[in-house]
Amino acid sequence: MTIISMAVVPIIFVFAIMFFMKVKKAFKASDEAEGRLSTVLQENLTGVRVVRAFARQSYEIDKFDDKNVEYRDLTYNLIKLLAGYWCVSDFLCMLQIGMVLVFGSYWTSIGNISLGTLVVFTTYESMLLWPVRQMGRILTNLGKTMVSLKRIEEILEQPAEQPADNEQQPKIKGAIEFKNVSFGYNEGTQVLQDVSFKVKPGQTVAILGPTGSGKTSLMHLLPRLYDFKEGSITIDGTDIRKIEKKWLRKHIGIVLQEPFLYSKTIIDNIGLAKENVTENDIYDAARIASVHDVIEEFEKGYETLVGERGVTLSGGQKQRVAIARTLILNTPVLIFDDSLSAVDTETDASIRRALKHREKKATTFIISHRITTLCEADFILVLDEGKVVQTGTHQELINKPGLYQRIWSIQNALEEEINEDIQKSVS
Repeated sequence: MTIISMAVVPIIFVFAIMFFMKVKKAFKASDEAEGRLSTVLQENLTGVRVVRAFARQSYEIDKFDDKNVEYRDLTYNLIKLLAGYWCVSDFLCMLQIGMVLVFGSYWTSIGNISLGTLVVFTTYESMLLWPVRQMGRILTNLGKTMVSLKRIEEILEQPAEQPADNEQQPKIKGAIEFKNVSFGYNEGTQVLQDVSFKVKPGQTVAILGPTGSGKTSLMHLLPRLYDFKEGSITIDGTDIRKIEKKWLRKHIGIVLQEPFLYSKTIIDNIGLAKENVTENDIYDAARIASVHDVIEEFEKGYETLVGERGVTLSGGQKQRVAIARTLILNTPVLIFDDSLSAVDTETDASIRRALKHREKKATTFIISHRITTLCEADFILVLDEGKVVQTGTHQELINKPGLYQRIWSIQNALEEEINEDIQKSVS
């Protein structure tokens, strides 16, 4: 009776292990398909204006349908695996109980065992089989857990920023020097090559170059968002690798090309960067960013909710609010990563004038493709393919053959053509 009551248990156990191996792969495929489906949905919801502007609704719906069908099929496959396991395990368990009852009843009828022994074996059989069968449920949940943990581990295993030994917190005024700096995101590819220049405190440096020339990468090295491999970068004579990262970034304000605003009021978004900020500080920063008067015209003024990612504001308004958020820190170093491109020329000039007349003038880096934005800088860096190909003032560079002169000529010609068209339409 013992042998008969244990005959199917090893089979159920082996079957549960085989099921676990299969269901783990099925769960991973289903989870990844769900992630791809969620990505398509999130992109279409946040980029609904772009989809409508290019009349791509049908294409995006078809793309969503493809991902949806993929997720449905993989999840259906997972459900079939689960159903198959429960069906087969139920059958094996019932078969095991049936064998005990058949053989036990026969041996009881011929007097080999007592009726009490049969009842005990039948009871013990149920107590033994159902936990073994439930192991499949445990293994199912274990498969889910392992897949989820592995996906989380991909993030958690990324190395955290480690503080260097003897980090310093020097006083930062804004004297910056790049010396033979080279950098690449991947081994064997150089984004920046042998870049060298000096900036005095309070100077404005303009950076011009084609797309992919390394302008943004160059500025991301300054607050150590990435670490360079060769050369040196110093601030007021101190190597930035010896300065505490938090301290360094606290003294460098960055306005990115694509501003990110939280779903809060305008006053909360501007005051987000600084603790214990006063309303006057917020208003002063907004005035320098040429957005104070615009905000005052809103029905609720600074209490206006901007919506998710600032959806209720125009591109230029979002950019100016982001500029005000950075200016409120009053850092000795400012970086405008093509962030003035979303505002008109007049507003651009107004912001630059306000920055020049600030009581505490900051060392300012301006990345832009607009010559009118760059022309008043103390000196201009021209990058091409990761190298500094030209340096000088606006007047020096427009008289020197090269990339800057070509861009200036093209923009100047376009401006003259537009002015002629306006005069013709007026006349």
